Amino acid sequence: MSDIVETRYGRLKGTEGEYARIYKGIPYAQPPVGSLRFQVPKQQKQWEGILSANKFPPMCPQGLQEEGSFYQKEFYDNQEYMPHQSEDCLYLNIWVPKEGKGDYPVAIWYHGGAYAGGFCSEMEFDGEAYAKRGIILITAAYRLGLFGFFAHPKLHERDGHSGNYGLLDQIAVIDWVRDNISAFGGDKNRITIMGQSAGGMSVRTLVSSPLVKGKICGAIIQSGGGYQSPFPVNVMDGRKLEEACALYLEQKGMVLEELYEKNSQEILQLQGEMWQFVAAQTKCIMPFCPQVDGYSLLKTCDQILVDDEVLKIPYLIGCNQNDISKEETTYMQNPLHMSNVAFCEMQKENKDVYLYYFKRHMPGDDMGAFHSAELWYMFGTLERCWRPLTEADKELSEEMLDAWSSFIQSGTPGWKRYSEEDPVVKEFDIR
Repeated sequence: MSDIVETRYGRLKGTEGEYARIYKGIPYAQPPVGSLRFQVPKQQKQWEGILSANKFPPMCPQGLQEEGSFYQKEFYDNQEYMPHQSEDCLYLNIWVPKEGKGDYPVAIWYHGGAYAGGFCSEMEFDGEAYAKRGIILITAAYRLGLFGFFAHPKLHERDGHSGNYGLLDQIAVIDWVRDNISAFGGDKNRITIMGQSAGGMSVRTLVSSPLVKGKICGAIIQSGGGYQSPFPVNVMDGRKLEEACALYLEQKGMVLEELYEKNSQEILQLQGEMWQFVAAQTKCIMPFCPQVDGYSLLKTCDQILVDDEVLKIPYLIGCNQNDISKEETTYMQNPLHMSNVAFCEMQKENKDVYLYYFKRHMPGDDMGAFHSAELWYMFGTLERCWRPLTEADKELSEEMLDAWSSFIQSGTPGWKRYSEEDPVVKEFDIR
């Protein structure tokens, strides 16, 4: 395959990795700036010449982790991996196997960060290990916080819906991949979506959206919750969010049009106060996330599962032992795990639901199998981690990479499906 790729929008030139040709910072939609703020993602325009795809894109504006905090030390202390912030953030990165003749299965990764933080080129993310296994990996950015989930009656009047712009970005990624991935040697009919934390919640939402039907063949949900999840997402009628945001602006003596005049940092400063106000008004502690907008999401994810309308595709779903609590817990004591169990048990006709549980207590502190710990392993990036990891950790990483790759390639991770009659839970821990 040539290192020049012809997409529908123009030509790209990437860089060479160990196992992959890497294409960084590919625009999948027009920059959502100016009048395009608070609008659905608009189709990317064609470019002239060859786009040099050799630099990771900006991160969506966000508050950064406090210096010395747990997650700052874990994932964000290496400035080499910290891009600048910009509202012009709708980009993706692609790792394509060097070996092979194409028709590669494709995995799209959505990052976490409570729908308010994170980015698509974090230190723990990498596609080399998947390229080595014959898989195209894509990491995708989407709008966050107010940029991604602000809603307002006037926006609804204009478009017939409002909010969920970050979710619509994620769907635009799937559409872009389906339209362009054959140029990279990928198979558009073998797309698996996957994510962790808010990225896992996003996957949970995407498989519930009518706009994704028929576009993907599998889904991996990591620490994102299943049925009746302890994470309060997708629980609200979008009209309530619109009304609460409008009331906030009214009490501030502002009108919607003034938000277009503010720069991204001013919007970010407004976000914290508006978040608290809207949360109090709606009784939803996480209001700026995908809600029922009547367009991209017609019902709550739980209701769609109850109504047996969730996509009938293979699922790999799981969580970490200490996602929610540092305490030692059994399965029954972990509400996130039990929501995953319920997700599987409610799909009695689906023969391809697989459950895992990550138990490796990471060395270096007493945080255990903390929220996000598995990322180092399933991306194969242990060498970037500050912790005193061992050969057993490398073996665990290879085991998880093989399982994730098997699922992306075949729809099964290599162990038996979960059912009420045979409740198989694959545990991941060092031997």
